[in-house]
Amino acid sequence: MVHNFFSDIPVDLSAEVFEKLAVSSNVTIERIISHGQSTPAGQWYDQTQHEFVILLKGEAALEFAQGELVILTPGDYLTILPHQKHRVASTSTHSETLWLAVFYD
Repeated sequence: MVHNFFSDIPVDLSAEVFEKLAVSSNVTIERIISHGQSTPAGQWYDQTQHEFVILLKGEAALEFAQGELVILTPGDYLTILPHQKHRVASTSTHSETLWLAVFYD
């Protein structure tokens, strides 16, 4: 069955949407949909897996615990290492932000 990454966007985006697209024992692929959300102040993601993330629509800023701020626009991607503390500083408020995230060992 064929799906389209850019379709079936929920109407209610008052909270970020995390959709698992594929899962195996050591890999998870997610579509993340944001609209103006950010990680609460003082809260950091501290994951045990690598996270490859590419921004496909919208804009976002990622903040790393070391103080680095990374601005992402469509097509930008990066790999976040295990235990590299980070947070979403901001996401676009004028349209949804679409992320493809791959978590792997």
